[in-house]
Amino acid sequence: MPNSLAASKTRSFRTVIDALMRSWWIVVIPALVCGCLALGASVMQTPVYRSSAVLYVTSGSDPNALSAYQGSLASQQRVASYVRLVRSDAVIASALRSSGLSLSVSDARNAVSAIGTPETVLLTVSADSEDQYAATALANAVASSLSEYVTSLEKPSSGGQSLAKVTVVTPASPEGVVAPLTGRNVLVGLILGAFVGLLASAVRIRLDNKIRDESDVEAVSGANVLAVVPSDDSLSNGGTLDLAQGAGRASEAYRRLRTNLEFASVDRPATKLLISSPTEGDGKTTTALNLGAVLAESGHRVVVVGGDLRKPTVADRLGVNPGVGLTDYLRGEVSVMEVVQETSVENLCALASGPVPPNPSELLGSTRARDGFEILSESFDFVLVDSAPILPVSDASVVSKWMDGLILVVRSSKTKRAELESTLSDMAVEQTRVLGVVLNGIEEGDSLGAYSYYGYGFQEQSVEGSSSLSNSGR
Repeated sequence: MPNSLAASKTRSFRTVIDALMRSWWIVVIPALVCGCLALGASVMQTPVYRSSAVLYVTSGSDPNALSAYQGSLASQQRVASYVRLVRSDAVIASALRSSGLSLSVSDARNAVSAIGTPETVLLTVSADSEDQYAATALANAVASSLSEYVTSLEKPSSGGQSLAKVTVVTPASPEGVVAPLTGRNVLVGLILGAFVGLLASAVRIRLDNKIRDESDVEAVSGANVLAVVPSDDSLSNGGTLDLAQGAGRASEAYRRLRTNLEFASVDRPATKLLISSPTEGDGKTTTALNLGAVLAESGHRVVVVGGDLRKPTVADRLGVNPGVGLTDYLRGEVSVMEVVQETSVENLCALASGPVPPNPSELLGSTRARDGFEILSESFDFVLVDSAPILPVSDASVVSKWMDGLILVVRSSKTKRAELESTLSDMAVEQTRVLGVVLNGIEEGDSLGAYSYYGYGFQEQSVEGSSSLSNSGR
């Protein structure tokens, strides 16, 4: 149980990470937008310059060592008071008179700041302005005004020297731009945008109810992913792939499906395979036809049965006569082998659906259907039944009891998680053996890596059609 729980947590974590990686643009775009807005705002903002003057505070004039030490402590204590004194009306007004700057006392006070260096007698007076020369003039004027004001303030009422004085040791000079901090603003914008994007991505993941990749399939169902079939233009003709053209991405995916079926049915060889999907449009018929083609390629005799008696397409896709087929046999008009037709693919035959009947489920659930599938199984190495979708109608559930196993086809970004769960639940009630899932329609770049092919321990065989598939041939 602990191992199962740990595996579930790992799978869920991997699902979240994969989903975030798929949603990278949701994070990147807001980050770039906010970064650009921060950059634009910084560029449009008028630069603010700063100039600073350094002052030295002394107290007393006794050369005695003890007195000098006490004077130093007194100076340090005075620094904190002088920091507040820098922005007083008296100091600011005097500085404006001496500098000739056309500023109000309030504006000048807002532009001036002061800070004392801890455990020293140093005081730094700074001034900010959109004009760097005005900032320098104001900082020097305030420093001189403070020095004069402290001398006057600290002079004893009885006369004599001041008890403390402030000396300008480093006059103010232009230091450069202090605002806007473009680099910092852009960085903050990028971080803020990325955070917003992550929140949006998390909400999207939370609300996303569709199967995206094989990790979603495993997280929802725990079923084996037998193959991941890419979205490929070569599948657009509706028929079988031209396997003679070599190792295309889609054809290799179906060859992996063939190989992985060996391992999915190693203990109980499956030769009668039901191929269906939760809903219409997931690619079940395409999967049935191309699985039949790759099995035939490896030397097996294969028949694809048009078991979808409601919307038959197998005959048209394989180019055989759609007018005769399975329903003719089920009505007792012919033997099943009489309506089997050869196709243009060597070793691949087709049993078309035939005329559409009013009662598909009843026909497919009959003992005559069971006998027909047994006869086909004796004549062919593999019988592949393309069935109607599982959720809308009961046809697939009815046929499943005559089959060795089910291959379930789902389509990326179309099949919903709830649909997959409901389908597997229905098949569990029917005690249908689910061999695995084929994930169809994966776009390039989405989960077409090694896990798609070997994640369950399956490996492509160097000798085609080996192992149990070869042994199952008749």
